[in-house]
Amino acid sequence: MIAHNSTTAAFSASARVAMYLRKSRKDLELEAVGGEDTLERHRRVLLELAKHYELTVTRIYEEVVSGDTIEGRPQMRQLLRDVEAGSYDAVLCHDIDRLGRGGMADQGRILDTFKWSHTAIITPDKIYNLDADLDEEAVEFKTLSARYEYRMIKKRLARGREASVREGKFIGNRAPYGYERYKLQGAKGWSLRPVEPAAQVVRDIFRWYLGEDEARIGVSLIVRRLNERGIPGPSGKDWTPTAVRSILANPVYAGFIRSKSRPAVVTMEEGRKVTHRPRSAAPDIYPGLHEPLISEAQARQAATLLANNKSRPGPKQVAMKNPLSGLVICDQCGRAMIRRPYGNGYPDGLLCSYTSCACVSSTLSTVEDAILEGLQQWLVALDLSLDSGAGERQSAAELQSARTALEAAQAEDARLRAQKARAYDLVEQGIYTPEIFTQRMAALGAELETVAAQISALTAEIERLEAAAEAKAALVPNVRRVLELYPRLQEPEEKNALLRSVLSKVIYHKTRRERWSGGSDLSLTLVPIVK
Repeated sequence: MIAHNSTTAAFSASARVAMYLRKSRKDLELEAVGGEDTLERHRRVLLELAKHYELTVTRIYEEVVSGDTIEGRPQMRQLLRDVEAGSYDAVLCHDIDRLGRGGMADQGRILDTFKWSHTAIITPDKIYNLDADLDEEAVEFKTLSARYEYRMIKKRLARGREASVREGKFIGNRAPYGYERYKLQGAKGWSLRPVEPAAQVVRDIFRWYLGEDEARIGVSLIVRRLNERGIPGPSGKDWTPTAVRSILANPVYAGFIRSKSRPAVVTMEEGRKVTHRPRSAAPDIYPGLHEPLISEAQARQAATLLANNKSRPGPKQVAMKNPLSGLVICDQCGRAMIRRPYGNGYPDGLLCSYTSCACVSSTLSTVEDAILEGLQQWLVALDLSLDSGAGERQSAAELQSARTALEAAQAEDARLRAQKARAYDLVEQGIYTPEIFTQRMAALGAELETVAAQISALTAEIERLEAAAEAKAALVPNVRRVLELYPRLQEPEEKNALLRSVLSKVIYHKTRRERWSGGSDLSLTLVPIVK
């Protein structure tokens, strides 16, 4: 496909070529001061290069994220997988460092992938054939130089961020709730300014938590009050305890800028570099340029109250008291239902853990009885189905239909692949122009993707039907065992384990109470385990 000599490279019209475009940190800086869009400029240069060599570009990979490692660059990962599979004879890129400036492991992976797949790298300056020693050494030297430059850029950016924080500027991309970012006039950097009415919500949260105008209330009651008033949270959805605690613990509302609150900690796990960001116990705090929403005294008092709440020792090795623990799920919000004990001999309740949910609680025993009744109905239906054989016949018919559809899809896949091979022959013979060839490749690629999705879906459906048939046969004795043993058990933990042997979850629905609106609308959907 591609023949190299010492000075030039000759390409056939059917050479399989891809293009890789990546925007670097330096490019972002240049664009911020009015520079041309990097990806567009590089695309134009590489298309002219492809035209010069009469190449047919079958795919363009564009990296619009900046990542220190290959793991942070999804388009590069996909390109390497395709190169490993022998999909291309060459890859066009603007420069070698556009492929990667990561660590030695990443650089080695990129070079080995191109070398052992015999895939050339084409840049405006040079064509690199890694089968040739001189080209391999040149690529290694360029990648090492690019890595050094990248490290220098990272250090410079880190120093710039630290200097901005010390000057009281805001360096985050997203303003805290109650503020908005704005560009400083006549100076580099950004700061914050309050946005109403969200800023007033922040003041109210501190006021309620500190009990300045009324009795002090906790985080959960603050969440309920905000949601009852219809005030959207920072995410635009309902408020959560985590969102309220984050506001109470953030010194930005007292006029400070916080830095290194979650410093990156890099570790090696199974040979891969993994970055964690644990919360720092002592982040750096600097006076900010922005207007505070609360006083320093309020911030200190809130921090003290939060710390005291965290210092309470929690229960240790508490025995399970809810036989339905983690099994019953609210259909309104998707959260697990929890047990609520009551005094004065009143039976335990089962309620949604989300305080603002429209779900209505029931007694725990009522839900237990309803689950057992549902299992009994399952058993009757399964026995009847197995006795008559109707269920087995229906399952066999569905399975045969899915297998027939899969064979048809596989035949269509083979036909399209043959058409694709013929298209390469036609462009090589000059019957197809590059434009027509590219259009034909795109159309065939779309059809192949559709067929591949059908094959994947049908394969999954066949596996599901086969597993369902096996599970159905095993379900009858398991459900019978649950119904026999459950009434005899005393320990909630044993009851929970027994139910989980046949149920993956139980979806709970109830929005009306027994005493109002015409009675309860309690209903349960039992979801079996499918192994």
